[in-house]
Amino acid sequence: MDIKTETVQKKPEDIRHELQAGYKKAAGNIFISDRQGYWSNLDKDESRRLADISSETGPRAAVRKHYPQFFNVIFSPKRQGGLELLDLSGEESCVDYGCMWGAMTIPLAKRCGYVLGVDQTLDSLRFLSTRLKEEKLDNVDLLCSNLKSLGNFRNKFDVALVNGVLEWIPESGDIELKRYYGQYKPKEYSGPTPGEQQLAFLKTVHRNLNDGGRIYLAIENRFDFKMFLGAKEPHSNLFFVSFLPRKAADWISKIKLGRPFTNWLYSFKGIKKVLEESGFSRVELYMCFPDYRYPERIIPYGGSLKDFTPTISPANDMGRKSYKRFLARIGEFAIFGILRLKFFAPSIIAIGHK
Repeated sequence: MDIKTETVQKKPEDIRHELQAGYKKAAGNIFISDRQGYWSNLDKDESRRLADISSETGPRAAVRKHYPQFFNVIFSPKRQGGLELLDLSGEESCVDYGCMWGAMTIPLAKRCGYVLGVDQTLDSLRFLSTRLKEEKLDNVDLLCSNLKSLGNFRNKFDVALVNGVLEWIPESGDIELKRYYGQYKPKEYSGPTPGEQQLAFLKTVHRNLNDGGRIYLAIENRFDFKMFLGAKEPHSNLFFVSFLPRKAADWISKIKLGRPFTNWLYSFKGIKKVLEESGFSRVELYMCFPDYRYPERIIPYGGSLKDFTPTISPANDMGRKSYKRFLARIGEFAIFGILRLKFFAPSIIAIGHK
């Protein structure tokens, strides 16, 4: 056995030692902390029901029958498209922050040596654990914990995934998204600003990476062209707040929702800056079309848009066509295929190197 293989085998055991020493073990491969919480598209009863049914009928059958609107969110093979940017060797130890139902965790586990999936919602991890059994993957552990309180894994990981998570870091309390998204729910915030909380989280991510480790960060662009054409900000369901000055966005959110606007997004320049401030020495930026969740096309930010063709489908995930999607498709081609305005790309993928 060569030295390289011995090193790879040792690293997951080091991580598992930290899990066993610092956290309580629940069923199977799930560890839990005393800093749990709740964030899900489903309410708490629905999450519990999905986890229970999945263990009986299998996760695909459970979702297809009871929550078909989330089938592609969980199982679409397009979700993993950005992982190609990491050029994984198959030996890395990785962490997926905010892993939820495993849309990225499972394809990542098939490409690397070990994955720790972290999420604050226990029932989401129960569902994911069932998926792992179905896929016969034994190189994944799951940790139920608040993402902002992970201090036990210094220098442990080669790769960290922060996929659609950074914008939610400043939120506090339990979030049942179906009862929170776009709803008037007064809430007070105190302490650091959203940007300061996001920076602190990214510093923890950086600290938990080995020397030479990398972060994969995917997020909507603050200046996504669709926001200027009448699309609502995807985390608050409000118009304009993503690209307005932060104070103006706060003012609108407090009037419409009863709470400040905390789901801070960034431009390409902004995400590069915050990653560098958190310690990453080199940052590669990519434009992602039509978005980072279902990437059809990923183009280096310094690359050419000369041969760009539209990626926005005339129909949504449920097959419904609309004039808004048609207009967005035309706008996408005009802005990127003709004017080549990279600044307005819909989503950002950033690879940061420690």
